[in-house]
Amino acid sequence: MANIKTSYTDGARRGFFRMGVVLARYGVTADALTIFGLLLQVAGLPLIISGHFGWALIIGIVAAVCDALDGAVARAGAGSTKAGAFLDSTTDRISELMIAAALVVYFFRLGELAPTVVVLVFMGAAQLVSYTRARAESLGVECRVGFMSRPERLVGLGLGFLFSWWHPGGTSFLVWMLCLVATLTTLTVVHRMVYVLRKLRAADAA
Repeated sequence: MANIKTSYTDGARRGFFRMGVVLARYGVTADALTIFGLLLQVAGLPLIISGHFGWALIIGIVAAVCDALDGAVARAGAGSTKAGAFLDSTTDRISELMIAAALVVYFFRLGELAPTVVVLVFMGAAQLVSYTRARAESLGVECRVGFMSRPERLVGLGLGFLFSWWHPGGTSFLVWMLCLVATLTTLTVVHRMVYVLRKLRAADAA
């Protein structure tokens, strides 16, 4: 599983880097792409709240491309900066929280309690996935284990939006996908916690 993830991640990065080289030549900056991607996500929130998931998905895809290209443009241009990396990672968290919050509002308006709780679990677990990595690396432990990183979560949500019209078993495919993503994201948090604790305890014992 890890090898498969590494393979498609590295392939995507190479492709985006080539696009980043072109954009950098035209003066496009990484920070501009980061902010533009965030603004696109903001524009898509009313569509999520109103249940227009197809249109929200289209906007989300464009925003995700901007998010993927900002790092590529930085590397192809003047080079990555700590300020740019901080802005990128922070806006990623903001974007994901906004999407989850919009889904909470959508399901709450429909009076559907269970999906609302599922989204809240997903929201918390998604932030913990990022936090465990950041905290581990601040303690000197590299932490990239677990499957459900942000790209995988976005793909899962995208599939849910794409097939939200389908109701297998009488329940929207979006709800089924949210349950799956929330579960896998929570398992990723547990995986990272166990992994980091083992590494830190081994270092402490040494």
